[in-house]
Order: sequence, then C-alpha cells, then structure tokens
Amino acid sequence: MRIVRPVYRSTKRLQHTVRDLGRLREVASVLARHGLGFVVSGLRIPGVRVPFSSPETTPERVVSAIQELGPTFVKFGQLWSTRVDLLPPGYITALQALQDDVRPVPVAKVHQQLETSMGPDWRSRLLDFEDVPIATGSVAMVHRATLEDGTPVVVKVLRPGINETIKADLSVLNLLARQILSEFPEASYFDPLGMLREFERSIAEETDFELEAAHAELFKTNFANVPEVTIPRVHRGYGDHNVMVMDRIDGVRIRDAREAGIDMEVVGRNYLSAAYRMLFEHGFFHGDLHPGNVFVEPNGNLGIIDFGMVGRLTPEMKDNLVAIVFALERGDFRSIARVYYDIGVKTQRVDFDAFERDVVEVMERNWVGRSMHEVQIGAFLKDLADGAVRYKLQAPPNYTMFFKALITTEGLAKALIAEVDPIKAAAPYINRLVRERFQPGRLREELFYTVITLRTLQRKVPAALTQLLDDIQNQRLELRVTNLRPREERASEHRRNTQLLIVSMSVASLLGGSMALDMNGPALLGVPWVSWVLYSSSAAFWLGSLVVMFLNRKV
Repeated sequence: MRIVRPVYRSTKRLQHTVRDLGRLREVASVLARHGLGFVVSGLRIPGVRVPFSSPETTPERVVSAIQELGPTFVKFGQLWSTRVDLLPPGYITALQALQDDVRPVPVAKVHQQLETSMGPDWRSRLLDFEDVPIATGSVAMVHRATLEDGTPVVVKVLRPGINETIKADLSVLNLLARQILSEFPEASYFDPLGMLREFERSIAEETDFELEAAHAELFKTNFANVPEVTIPRVHRGYGDHNVMVMDRIDGVRIRDAREAGIDMEVVGRNYLSAAYRMLFEHGFFHGDLHPGNVFVEPNGNLGIIDFGMVGRLTPEMKDNLVAIVFALERGDFRSIARVYYDIGVKTQRVDFDAFERDVVEVMERNWVGRSMHEVQIGAFLKDLADGAVRYKLQAPPNYTMFFKALITTEGLAKALIAEVDPIKAAAPYINRLVRERFQPGRLREELFYTVITLRTLQRKVPAALTQLLDDIQNQRLELRVTNLRPREERASEHRRNTQLLIVSMSVASLLGGSMALDMNGPALLGVPWVSWVLYSSSAAFWLGSLVVMFLNRKV
C-alpha cells in the first residue's frame, strides 16, 4: 500500500491537472527520447519511466522534439522564435525554421464540416469544390471553389477536432511550465506561464475564423485607397467560426516572382509600402507576413492572405518610437537607453548606470560611422535584446510582435528583393509618424485628456485621503501581502531552507562539543558529558538532514 497509495494520488493529481493523461505520457516519451527528460523527470507519470537527463541540449534536439509533438507545440515554438530578448541566437534560428508538416484530413470529414457550417445544400452554394486542398496547415486546409454567381473563391476549413487537441496540449504545456519553474526557479525570468497565456490568446484567435474575417475586413478598409495591394473579400454569408470563404487571389508567391519574370523593383516597392503602412501608419499590422502569405500579380501588385495573427501599435508605442527616432537623429544614445528601460519588464532590480553604458556601446557599434542603408535592423534589435538579457530586462509582448514584424519585413526584402533598400523605404513613414506626434490637433487632444484626468483626480483625492486618515485614526487600516511566486517554487525553497537549517545545527553542535572537551566535570571515557550530548545532537541533526534530503528527492 505504501507504493500503491502515492502512485494513485499522483495519478489523480495529474488527471485533475491535464485533460488527457495519455497525451502527457506521449509527450513525456518524446521529450525523453530527444534528451529532454529533465523537463518531466520530476513528474510521477503512471506507465512512463523518464530518466533524468542533463538540461544541456542543442537547438536541433529541441526542434526535432517539437516537430514530433505536433501542431500545438510547433506553433508554441514559433512564438518562442520571436523572443530575441530571451533565447540565444542559435535557438531563435532553429525555431524560426519550424514548419507545419501535416497531412490533409480525409475529404469525408471536410464535407461533414461544410455541411455542419453551411447546411446540407452546401454543394449548391460552392460549385466546383475541389476535394484536393491547395494548402494544408496545422489549423486549416484551403480548397478552391466557385460561388453561384461565378466568383472564384477559396474555402478555408478548420481541421476537425483541432480545438480539442489544442486544449489537451495546452493543459500539458501548462503542467510542463509549472514543473520547469519548480525544478529551475531561475526560469521565472523567461516567464513561461506568461508566454503560455500569450500563446493561448494567439491560437484562440487563429482558430476562430469569424475573428479572422473581421481582421481581413479591417485590413481591406485600411487598404481601400491603395490599388497596389489586394486584400481578399470575405463572403460572410457562407461561413462561421469553422469555415471562411473569400475571394481567390491570382498570382505567384513572392518567392517565385523573379522566376515568373515580374519586375522585382516594383514588387519591392509595393511590399515595403504595404508593410510600413501597416506598421507605422495604420497601427494594425499583419503578424506573420512571411513569403507564403504574399502573392504577386503579373503587374507587380500584391495580394495578402492569412489574417489570424495580427498586432497593434498603440499610441504609447508610437510615442516611444518617435522618441527613439529623435534620439537616433541627434546621436543621443542615452535617451534610447532610457526609453528601452522604461518600456522593459523588470524581473529584478536593474543597475541603470551599467545598463545605460551597455546600451550606448551597442548603439555605437551598430550606428556610428554607418549610413542608414548599411544598418541591419534585425541584427541591431537582437544585439540590443541580448544585452538586456544580462540585466533580466524583458521586452513587453506587444513590442515583441512589432519587432518580429519589422525583422520579417527587412529579412524578406533583403533575401528576395535586392533592388530595394528597406531602411530608405521606411524613412517617409517614420517621418510622417514624427510629424503626426507634434500636430496641433494631437497636442490639443493630449492636453484635453490631461485636464480631464486631473479633474477626476481633483474630485477623488480629497475623499480618498479623508477616508485613509479616518481609517488610520480609528485603527481600521489593513495591509494585505500576497506572495506572487508559484506555490511549487515556495515549497521547494522552504524544503531547501529546512535542510540548510538542520545541517547548520549539526555543524554548530559538532563545534560546541569540540570546544567543551577542555571543560572540568563528569566525564565518560575521558570525554565530558557536555561533549557527549553535543556530539549526539550533531549526529542526530546529520541523520535528520539525510532524511529530509531523501524526502525532498521523492517530492
């Protein structure tokens, strides 16, 4: 029973924590096979023996394990590939190479999903529906069809059962994140639970086609007066959150445009114009504008697809970008250090003077003596983020999406369209952003907002201050202190402190017994009784520390 009861309790605990215990066993086996058993070695998983392995691993091993674990883990890895402020360059490069490698589902299930979403008469509404998909991803498949009025369209169908699979995998990821924090408290700097929450939000948006349709319509509105960019029209009456029908875009993918004989200078101008309009002008941008999501028409015009992942540039972010641009123009690198420090998430106290010196050094290394077109924006951002890692300073999630989009834009342009200069193309949009920041209308809006805020404070502060003084005078003031660290981390630290205290008591008793050897009084075998008592206490404490150590290994 001593063995059965703990295993039973462990099994019940895991069943309450994860939705699918069989999936957890599968994940644990894959991780162990790729040398990542240390992630799950502390879990008691019935039916799985996971040997502890060293946490030292390689990017290739990590990518192989993620690829084998399937779509949810692949997308989580792709999210981590955007965190240049957290991971070494080798892991960033390896994770950026992750691709969805999935087979199409049986066509009968696709037909069943279309019937559920559109009704039994879906075939009369989607003419010439092609059963063979033109694209298969981890979340959806895309098929060609034609509407009743002859409009050529594509039909995006959510993979049946994908939501249940994602939910099961998310519960496993949540358990693994908490286990990593328990085993390696220093991993709290990486904020794995925060990353997981961000991922849950992102993948929930990506699997909701009604939300993606709303994104597509907003992009179409933003580009309504830009004939060089086509955003496909969504046909709302044909789909729901599992099916989306939109206009078909004719053209080749941007990576194949040069071979198709299209003027790449025109393509480059249109691509950079579209990307920078979204990033700096609209403030609502495509979060995954890689070559697979950009099509090129014979005349060089672009068609953009896949709007599940989007980002937003808030007014505060725009103001910070303006401050950085002004600082760069003046060569004021200390101000850039201040802006980066202000927007960063600080996980511990930061030595600002040392941080400022490092940022100035990075800026001088990347900018001084170079013209704007020689600067590598992606390399510069990575260099800046790598320096911040030493100070446990994280970039906020809303900025990482913007940085990723900026790096993707620059990388695609330099890899596929050598005829254009991405830095030069960005200048007009950044300058316009700066002008907008100091327009009289904008200043009046900010002044009005400040006055309203101050008036609100003026009304609330006297009453709040009176209540506070009254509570202090009548001894009603209460302070509540909450420990925000995970419970597993606190328990682990408590066990370590207990073991350290027992060892210290053992050493103190041993030293006390040795110091009492010269005392006069009752003795046994020539050793004073006081020394015998202290030596016995030291031995008892030592045995106690061994017991605590053994119990800690079992937890």
